[in-house]
Amino acid sequence: MGAISLIARRDYFAYIGAWGFWASLLLAPLILAALTVGPLFLSRTEPPRLLAILAERPSDAALAAQAFADDARDRFWRDISSYLDTAAPSQKQATLAAFDAAPDRRAAIAAARAVIERRAPQALSNFPAPSPRYLVVPAPSSNISDLRGYLDGQRTLPDGRALYGAINIRRTATGPAIEYWSANLSHQEPLAIVREAVRTAMRREVLAQHGVDRAESDRLDALEPQTQQFDPRPSAPQGRITLRQRAPFYAAILLSFILWSVVFSTANMLLNGVIEEKSNKILDTLLTSVTPLELLVGKLLGVAAVSATLFLVWGALGGVLLNAAALRMGDSMLGQVAAGFLDPRLLAAFLIGFVAGYLIYGAIFLAFGALCESIQEAQTALGVATLIMALPMMLIAPALDNPNAPLIEAASWVPLFTPFMLLMRAPAGLGWAEIVGMGALMFGFAALVLWLASRVFHAGVVDQMSLARRKT
Repeated sequence: MGAISLIARRDYFAYIGAWGFWASLLLAPLILAALTVGPLFLSRTEPPRLLAILAERPSDAALAAQAFADDARDRFWRDISSYLDTAAPSQKQATLAAFDAAPDRRAAIAAARAVIERRAPQALSNFPAPSPRYLVVPAPSSNISDLRGYLDGQRTLPDGRALYGAINIRRTATGPAIEYWSANLSHQEPLAIVREAVRTAMRREVLAQHGVDRAESDRLDALEPQTQQFDPRPSAPQGRITLRQRAPFYAAILLSFILWSVVFSTANMLLNGVIEEKSNKILDTLLTSVTPLELLVGKLLGVAAVSATLFLVWGALGGVLLNAAALRMGDSMLGQVAAGFLDPRLLAAFLIGFVAGYLIYGAIFLAFGALCESIQEAQTALGVATLIMALPMMLIAPALDNPNAPLIEAASWVPLFTPFMLLMRAPAGLGWAEIVGMGALMFGFAALVLWLASRVFHAGVVDQMSLARRKT
């Protein structure tokens, strides 16, 4: 153990003495926070997208404008409904009734807030304050061709704002024809909103021709069953599933990618370290005092200590922030997702998966490094190792869709897949016995891989050294 300890200490202090280690220690949490919270923050702070509506008939223009107003109101209704599911479920019916009774969007939001302020003031602090996704503005021209300069960014509206898109509704012999103009080629939601509104109006016209008035037509269109999803497991006493119950699954996806990136980066450090020491003949000196297995284990422990140092800092910082978010914003979407990261099974699965996954893949990368003689060969070997590590990630999406599918359950017991499948299945009610069993399997397989890697290491390094001595 003395030789292993010396090698581990040597590698550990070599890595933490590099400026890149401290850059990773400080910048990684900031980058991760930007990647996770950034999209949510941007979606809420993005100003409304401005749309112009052109139509040959004023009634078609009014129909399209009303479609976007109804879309904004529906979005707010869903936001408030989702929030009340956890913040004040007993007040949901009364609040939404007040929302529905209001004549327009602004009045509806004010009416809903008034109900919460009167009946559940403790839930008012995180009450949703959404802004419309689309805002209809007067068109600067009645000709769609004249709007091109506004839509491609060359010109702005009189108030200085940019025009996001334009809806042009023409009348043909077969009915309305809707054109959507926008420089954002991948976004078609405005077209879908107007198309549905025009489609509804066309159905009303046909039904009216058959003696069905508008009120009856709207009643038929509004027919829709009430739906709810429930969890039948005894561990879910509340039964009805909300965002709080789904949050651990979202956390599992993020932790899976974190696990993959950390294991890959640390294993890559081992590969490059072996190549560098082989080229500098440092391994020749080390192997005169230690066995290949001792050298292998020492290097694994040294780089593992580097990762542990990073995780102690990141874990402490992340734990404090997540706990604060879960306590202070527990009723908001962000607070519920933060609570999902603190799920005990998920944390245990991440810890076990990281340690075992690092040992397995680290030993594989070391074996590749022992067989390489140059950086060029190492890059080729890295491509093969990357493909091996990419295989488990192919099952992330299927595991999210059905974590108890036979394929996913079987893959959970394949050691190369286990670290990631363990994470994805943990929120689905994976028992502690299975978690311990998968952990034992991974550590047993890691020991086997270490032993095999030491044999490869011996063949790739010691035998090459002996051949070099005989030639000299």
